[in-house]
Amino acid sequence: MVDNLGSCPFGGVIDMKDNNRKEEILKRSRRLQHDEGIEYAVTQGAKKGNYYAIEIIGLSMLMFSMIIGQWLVTYALASIILASWFGEFLTKYRILKQKRYLVTAIFFSLNGISAIVLFVRYAGILQGWWG
Repeated sequence: MVDNLGSCPFGGVIDMKDNNRKEEILKRSRRLQHDEGIEYAVTQGAKKGNYYAIEIIGLSMLMFSMIIGQWLVTYALASIILASWFGEFLTKYRILKQKRYLVTAIFFSLNGISAIVLFVRYAGILQGWWG
């Protein structure tokens, strides 16, 4: 066991088996030309790009449906977009534990619920369920 221990430059002792394992993984990664950091960055960039594209399209459709007076579509799109923003800010709150993200998530959830209520009410009026 003494053979696998080395000294750490900051004091103390390190296990050389762990270092050897890390070096083997790095060598294999270099040999395969596979960089997990770059792969992660590309994946996250693609996710963000898709998210923003969907948001822009959704907001554009929301504005257009408001302009032409299609309120049922407007409420449906608003509830979907607000639910998306609620999820984004709730996730940020859960990770970063900052109160502003929780407040923003609550704000979007209440607005999303309002949009759903308006959607159901307007659909009911159109269907003749209530006046």
